[in-house]
Amino acid sequence: MPNTSQTVSGGIASTIGNALNGALDWAQTRIANIDIFDEHYQTEAKTNPFYALGPIFYLVWFIVITTGCLLIMWYIPTKAAAFDSILKIQDSIPFGGLIRGMHKYGADAMIIAATMRLYRMFLMADYKPGKEFNIAIGLVSLLLSMYSGLTGYLLIWNQRAFWATKVFATFPTYMDQFPVMGDFYLPLVKSMHMGWNTAEALLGGGAAITQETITRFFSIHLAFSLIPLIFVELYFYKNSYKRIPLSWLKRTVIILMLVLVSVVLPAAQGHRSNPDVTPLPILSDWYFLGLYQMYKYLEPVVATEITMVIPLSVILLPFIDSWITGPEKDISKRPLIFMVSVMGALCWIIFSFLIIVNIANIHNDPPYWRLFLYGLIDIGVIWQLVLMWQEKQMPQRLKNAKAAMILAMVGAVQGIVAIAYYYMAKTEMFLSPIGQGWFYRLFCNKITAGDACKKAEELVAKLNPIDHPINQEYWNFHTLLDPSYIKTVGAPAGQDLLKQLAQACQTHTNLDWMFKLIPTFTPAPHASYQGMLDFMVTNRWLNDYLTFYNRMTPGKVPPYPLNVPDLDLAWMWLSLVVLIAGIATWWISKKPITEQTQKEVAKPVTSNT
Repeated sequence: MPNTSQTVSGGIASTIGNALNGALDWAQTRIANIDIFDEHYQTEAKTNPFYALGPIFYLVWFIVITTGCLLIMWYIPTKAAAFDSILKIQDSIPFGGLIRGMHKYGADAMIIAATMRLYRMFLMADYKPGKEFNIAIGLVSLLLSMYSGLTGYLLIWNQRAFWATKVFATFPTYMDQFPVMGDFYLPLVKSMHMGWNTAEALLGGGAAITQETITRFFSIHLAFSLIPLIFVELYFYKNSYKRIPLSWLKRTVIILMLVLVSVVLPAAQGHRSNPDVTPLPILSDWYFLGLYQMYKYLEPVVATEITMVIPLSVILLPFIDSWITGPEKDISKRPLIFMVSVMGALCWIIFSFLIIVNIANIHNDPPYWRLFLYGLIDIGVIWQLVLMWQEKQMPQRLKNAKAAMILAMVGAVQGIVAIAYYYMAKTEMFLSPIGQGWFYRLFCNKITAGDACKKAEELVAKLNPIDHPINQEYWNFHTLLDPSYIKTVGAPAGQDLLKQLAQACQTHTNLDWMFKLIPTFTPAPHASYQGMLDFMVTNRWLNDYLTFYNRMTPGKVPPYPLNVPDLDLAWMWLSLVVLIAGIATWWISKKPITEQTQKEVAKPVTSNT
C-alpha cells in the first residue's frame, strides 16, 4: 500500500515542477519574440510606413553617433571652454554647423521615432501574442534617447541648458522622502540616502552644477549611445538579422531631411550660462517640457514618484490588456488601451504648451488635470465593460468575467488613491505621515495599552503644542526628543516633559514583544525599542496621529481642514462607479443567459477540414 505522505509530497513536487516549467516556457516564448527594431515586420513595412520606424530609429542612431564622433574632435568639456568650443564648431569649422545640426536634429528624430513606434505597438497590439517584452524594449530605447539628449543638452553650456539641468538636478534628491528608503523614516529604517547619492553620482557636486557635472554628463552622454550599440550589434550578429532593412532611396531621403532641417533651422546656440541670472520660465529641451510642467503642479516628491510610476505602468499595460482582451488586436475593441494612449499624448501636448506660453495657473489647473487623467481612463474601463455586456457567447462571457474583475481592481486602486488624496488635500500632509498616524491609532488602543497611549499623547501635545512651528513642520518632531534641544516651551518645562515622556515610553503594553524585535539603528541610550510606545514616539507615529487629528478637527488648527475641489471629488466618485460596474459585469458574465448557452460550454469543438 503506497505511503500517503510520500504521495502528497510527490504531488506537491509535481505541482511545483509544472509551475516552474510553465513559467520558464512563458519567459522563453517572450524572449524568443523580442523585436528590437521591427526586424520581424519587414513584410508589413513594405505597405505600412509605421512598421519602418524601427529601422529608421537605427539609421538615425548611426547618424547621431557618427556626427557625435566628429564633434568630439573640437568639443572641450570644461566650464571655461565648452561654450566657446561650440561657437568654434558652428562658425569656424567647415560644415561644423551642418554636423552639429544633424547631431541635434538626429537625436530629436530618434525620440520622435521611438515615441511613434511605442504608440504604434499599443494601437496595433504588436505585443500580441506573447510579445509583451517588446513594449519594455521600445520604452528603453525611448528613455535612453531622452536621457542621452538630456545629458547632451548641458554640454552646450548655455543659459537655458544650465538652468534646466539645475532644475533636473534636484529631482533625485526627493527620493530621500520616499517610503522606507527615505530619510523621513529615520531612525525606523537606516536611510540609504538614495536621492542624495544618486545626485552625487550623476552631478558630482550634489545639486550644484560644477566642472564634475559637465565631465560626468559628457561621459554618460557617450555611454548611453555606445554601450547599447554594442549589445544591439551582438544581437543582430547572433541572430543573423539584416540591419536597417530600408532601400537606399529611403535611407537617402531620411538623411536629406536631416540635412535640410539643419540648414534651414541651424541648431540654437543661445547665451553663455550665467549662474547669477535665473531665466523665467526655465525651459528644458522640448521632450521634457511636459514633465517640467507636472513638477509645477505637484509636490516635488509626489511628482518624482509619478515620474517613476509612469514607465512601470507602460510596461504593465500590455500584460493587463492581454488578460482583458486576449488575442484581440482591433483597437475599437480595446478601448482601455485607446483611452490611456489618448490621455498620455494629450497630457504631454497640453503641458508642453502651457509651460511654453507660461499661462498655467497652479491653483486652478491641477483639479482639471486630475479629472481629465482619471476620467479618460475610467471612460476606457466603462467602454470595455459595455463591450463585455454585449457578448452573447457563453464561453467568451466566462472569460469576460475574469477580465471584469481586473477592471474592477483598476477602480479599487483608483479608490484607494482617492481616499489617500482626500486626506492629503484636507490636511496638507504627505501620505507617509498620514499612514503612520493611522497605524498608530490601529495599534494604540484600550485593548493593547489601556490609558498609556492617552498619557503619552497628552505629553507630546504639551511638548509640541498646536501653535508651535515644529507642529506645522511635523517631520521635524524628532528634534524635540533631543535632550539638548530645549527651545520648546522653556528649558525647565521642556526637560521635565522629556523625562515624563521617557518614563511613559517604558509603560508595558500587550504588543511590546513585537516592537522589541525591531532594531533602532541608533546609538545609546538603547539598542532596541523598549516597547510599542517607545517605537511610536521615537518614530513620530504618535505625533503624526496628533497632527492629523488636529488638522481634521474643524476650528482646531485654522485653516484646516481644507476644502477639496469639486473636480477632485468627481474623479474620486468615479472610482466607485468603475468598481461597481466591474463587479456587476463580473456577476452578469458568470450568469448564463439561457439553458442553451450553458450547453455551449460543454459542446465539443469540431474541426472543419
